[in-house]
Amino acid sequence: MPPSCGRLGSAATLESGPVDTPVELLLLTIAMLTVYVLGIGGTTAGAIRIRERWRRRTIDPASLEAHSGHEVVLSAPSLSPWLRRLRLLGWAAFPLALALAVFADRPYPWVTPLAVLLMVGLNAFYFTAMQNMGEELTLGPDAFRLGPAGKTTSVRWAHVTEFTGARVGAFSATKMSESDEWQDPRTKPNVIFYRLNRALVTPRKTALQRLLGFTYYDGVIRNAFGIPTAQLVRILRDWQRHALESEDVPIRPIRARP
Repeated sequence: MPPSCGRLGSAATLESGPVDTPVELLLLTIAMLTVYVLGIGGTTAGAIRIRERWRRRTIDPASLEAHSGHEVVLSAPSLSPWLRRLRLLGWAAFPLALALAVFADRPYPWVTPLAVLLMVGLNAFYFTAMQNMGEELTLGPDAFRLGPAGKTTSVRWAHVTEFTGARVGAFSATKMSESDEWQDPRTKPNVIFYRLNRALVTPRKTALQRLLGFTYYDGVIRNAFGIPTAQLVRILRDWQRHALESEDVPIRPIRARP
């Protein structure tokens, strides 16, 4: 074979060789960031749209009054199943995209600050939007139930010793004042804490609740029902008083319905 042919063959081999490793990592980082943005960004946009449609509905206060022999169901905006799957996909890509941007793309110094800035901003929008999501609340003659069917938390009225409204934000929490106390108009309550009678029932708390110092109160109801929190506290207390005034108040704990 002539020497010229050998040189041509070597050049062809070099041209068809593998792509640079930094370039491959950069492309993989961009792919993971794209999946993260589509997953979390799409979930955030869907949550905002669901909340806006939810605000248009009206609730008759008379339908929330306590009566014997019937239940009241308060629905809250929640993510659809396909949005939950999209969110899971986004959170699965989040640690991979962050690790690649910080540790694997050092030849491209602009990738790390851009990825971190994008994640901080998008996560802030996501957690703000998710504060408007909630769980279904069912008020019954002897107990209230929180959560969808199959994942319900049931609490007897007779086991509750306190309902307290509060404002919980990203970095702060403020207890709602009583009716005879001054309330900062800028502090709008958005959750209701409840405490159980420890002599009647042993509260079960998750590892996250214990980690966050959730010791005094035993549960929380996120108010996403389109009702002012102060009014919802009064409704819960009315249902509790109505249950305690009845003659056959069940005291034993109940299990979640399947």
